[in-house]
Amino acid sequence: MGVLRKLLIGVAVIMATPVLLTVFLIARTQYRLVRSTHTINNIPRHDPVFTSPAYQEHFGNRPWAKIESFGCGIALPLATIRAELLENNSVFTAEVFRIMWNARMSTQFNGPPSSQPPEVGAVSASDSICAKVVSVGPTEMAMTIMTVPNGFIGGLEVIQAVVNRQNGVAGVLVKYLWHNDVTLPRKWYQYLSIWLQLTGRRIWLMDVLSGFQRHSKVTED
Repeated sequence: MGVLRKLLIGVAVIMATPVLLTVFLIARTQYRLVRSTHTINNIPRHDPVFTSPAYQEHFGNRPWAKIESFGCGIALPLATIRAELLENNSVFTAEVFRIMWNARMSTQFNGPPSSQPPEVGAVSASDSICAKVVSVGPTEMAMTIMTVPNGFIGGLEVIQAVVNRQNGVAGVLVKYLWHNDVTLPRKWYQYLSIWLQLTGRRIWLMDVLSGFQRHSKVTED
């Protein structure tokens, strides 16, 4: 019995090791993402996004039962950003839009990266989700999000990029809103969906951080 018990314990340890390693890697990644980004769990209704032309055109013409929302952003000291991206603010903004759009296309359908930022009308689509750019301005890009199976346009994603030369810092902020016609009891998978959406944007922001570094290697404390 002693030998059998030791054998069973050994098998259990071998089987548990990959699971524990996966949990550790997920936790480590989440720690880095949370540590490196700023998060807004619910965007307040007085936020300018609700009065923006893109929002008013696509979502402001009807009442909604519930709006799920979050925001996440990063701050980049100008001293850490490649000099050519700071020649003027429009260069910085265009590169933010390009990296974020490429990250979306890669995530959705493994689309090829573009060397140019998207224009109004650009589409990134998979079998389930379709994102369409509806406005591009000096500091802000907005896109609608549609669920492909039923053609429901319920999402608005806004990417904002600002350079503050006086304070020596630049900021990139993503605002995500999803509109619902009805209010249903929360299920566990709805919380999971929001967490996955937020985690995805945090990862995309890390792409921006990595792409803007003066050195290709991103160091950690």
